[in-house]
Amino acid sequence: MRGKMSMSKMRGDAHAARRRTLLAAPAGLLLGALAPLARADHGPRVVSVGAGVTEIVYALGAQSQLLAVDTSSLYPPEAQALAKIGYQRTLSAEGVLALGPQVLLAGQEAGPPAVLRQIESAGVKVVHVDGDYTFDGVLERIRTVAAALDRTSAGRALADTLSARWQALQARMASAPLRGPGGRPLRVACLMRHGANTMAAGRDTGADAMLRLIGAVNVFGGDFANYKPLSAESLAHAAPDAVVGTFDGTQEPDARARLLATPGLSMTPAGKNQRAVLFDIVLLLGFGPRLPQAVEDLYDALRT
Repeated sequence: MRGKMSMSKMRGDAHAARRRTLLAAPAGLLLGALAPLARADHGPRVVSVGAGVTEIVYALGAQSQLLAVDTSSLYPPEAQALAKIGYQRTLSAEGVLALGPQVLLAGQEAGPPAVLRQIESAGVKVVHVDGDYTFDGVLERIRTVAAALDRTSAGRALADTLSARWQALQARMASAPLRGPGGRPLRVACLMRHGANTMAAGRDTGADAMLRLIGAVNVFGGDFANYKPLSAESLAHAAPDAVVGTFDGTQEPDARARLLATPGLSMTPAGKNQRAVLFDIVLLLGFGPRLPQAVEDLYDALRT
């Protein structure tokens, strides 16, 4: 009897200690701190497709329902230990169905459509987690995922927490907007490496939306949509005030030097002033619960 009472006390002490730790953690440092203390012990078995979608699952405290994720789901780090179902745009029905999920959370890039239909026809509930590249779009995705995972209360709490931070951030950025020469809005190019090519972000992209959210102007936003290989002449002609480069996971020591060495950049104000910023691509394009952090980090990086 004494042994059972001791074990019960140990579990109670551990729970209390974990609660104190979460309550003491600064807002935004831990996705789990935004969610209920108990790990999920109910709800459907889930496969998540899309970095932002997976982050929402963790922020809701529903990570124990996860069976697998796609290869873009790199955050939080714990997600990297889960089974992988491949690249989000080239899913395999057999690979997903072999895991026995009840729900597939399909981000906007999930596909091909025929594979999603095949998975659904096999009895798996396919939930399309849609929403545009805005803060309201993030709230919509949170509501969708929370409903699919039977976590509506946690979804409301998460949305309220993020909304409060977002409002404070909007006030801060409005009081000190990003400006380029002559007081005009800062003009920025967002560049990404794709094999041997440098790709520039045009309109209708997450990168373009991020620049608009911080009050900057995408120098290629009026030239083309999506992502396009960039020539030295095009970059020089665009003449950005600053440039944002991306890295995936681990930032290499010489990454900023290589970004500044992009052909054509030395002829631009960004190159001449060495105004170059490196940014985690998962944080930049995730549009999940870390959006307020992503916007604030990018805004701060471009202020200097």
